[in-house]
Amino acid sequence: IKRSGSEINHLDCDPQGKWVNAERLDKISQLLDDDEKVHYMWRGGTIDVEGSSAGDSIFGNNRDRKSSIKGIFTAITSKRIVIAIPQVLGDDERHVPYHSATSVDLDTGLVNRRVSIQTKGQTYHIQAQGPSKDELRDAMRFIREKIEDANRPQQIQTESNPDPTEQIKNLKELNEEGILTDEEYESKKQSLLDRI
Repeated sequence: IKRSGSEINHLDCDPQGKWVNAERLDKISQLLDDDEKVHYMWRGGTIDVEGSSAGDSIFGNNRDRKSSIKGIFTAITSKRIVIAIPQVLGDDERHVPYHSATSVDLDTGLVNRRVSIQTKGQTYHIQAQGPSKDELRDAMRFIREKIEDANRPQQIQTESNPDPTEQIKNLKELNEEGILTDEEYESKKQSLLDRI
């Protein structure tokens, strides 16, 4: 298999499932950013999207079902979950950022496997064929880690260096109390003055 420069950008990352290769990646590469890495992939025949504006089905529930004879390809990337849904009358695509996902589950039946990705507004039920159950489980762990990382509160890094003039005052007090010698005080005071 010959890989082009853009495909190489999407491959060769750690971890990466065995099912990811250039031929399969070609089915979804047009939906990826140049710097996006693909860690896991799978193929399925159907996708069900339920919840928030998915559309009403003939049964009256808020659900949208699509199937594709060409195969629905799902890529688990460094940035998001990308789903390519080739259709007869035009292709469809879904992008699920990790920060909007809340959980991911894997159903492994005797014949069918299905991944369910719960977001704040919708649930995506995607048929999963192709990789082994173990590789799908690895993909689920990877997605869960990405969800946790994306939803972890960002801690603001603040510079905790106190004002040098305040530090000099504190050093003077320590010197007057006899905790610091005159030489220690002068040395530390000079290093603080150099920072001003």
